[in-house]
Amino acid sequence: MIRLHCTSKLLPKLPVDGKGCFSASNKSQANVAQMLEALNPLSGWYGSMFLLKGRNCVVMVHEATRFPVFMPCLMKTDFAELEDSFANAFVAALVEVGANEEQIYAASRLIQPFVVDDESKDVMQMALNQAKACIERMLWDDNTSIEKLETAQASRILSDIPFNLQAKKEVVWPKKLMLRLLDDAAGVLIRTANNSLESDGEVSEAPKSDNIVSMIDFQNHRK
Repeated sequence: MIRLHCTSKLLPKLPVDGKGCFSASNKSQANVAQMLEALNPLSGWYGSMFLLKGRNCVVMVHEATRFPVFMPCLMKTDFAELEDSFANAFVAALVEVGANEEQIYAASRLIQPFVVDDESKDVMQMALNQAKACIERMLWDDNTSIEKLETAQASRILSDIPFNLQAKKEVVWPKKLMLRLLDDAAGVLIRTANNSLESDGEVSEAPKSDNIVSMIDFQNHRK
C-alpha cells in the first residue's frame, strides 16, 4: 500500500471509505500482491489540490525523496481514478528524468493502492507550495495555458529543484534520490526473483511471495 497524506483542499475531492481506501482499489488490483505500506519504500506522499488558471490541479511530493508528480486539469471522474492518474503521471515523469528500464520496472512493482489520511507537516506543505509557485512561474514565463503545459516536463523541472532537509541539515536533489531508491528496489526485486528460482522445489509447499520488496531487505541493501 502507499500512504497518501492529503490537504483539506484535496481530501474532500476523493471518494474514499472510512479506512481511507478507494472503493475500486481491490477490484482493479485483485491479482496484484499488495504490500503493507511500512514495507514499501515508495509509500509516503503528500498531496494537495490547487487552482491554476481556473483548473483543478494536483501536486504530490514523496516525503523521503521530495520527488514531485504533477497532474493538471482534473475533472470529477479523475479524482475517482486518482490512483491510475498518479501511476501514469509518475511513470511518465520517470521517463522524462531519464530512468532506465530496471528503475521503471521497480516503480511499476512498487505502485500500490492508496491509503489516504489528512496528516499534515509544515515542511511538506512548504514543498507543495513551492511546487505550485514554480508551476505558476512556468506558465507565466512561457505565456502558455495550463492545458498546453507538458506535465511530465513540469515534473522533471520540479525534480531538479534542490530541497533542504532540515532534519539532516543537507541539500538534496529529488531526481537523484528517487532514482537511487528505485535502483535499490530493483536490486532487491532481482535478488528475490533469483532466490525464488533457486528454491523452486520448496516453493510448491508454501505460497509465493510474488517478489514483494521487504523494507528490511531494502534497508540492508543500502548499507
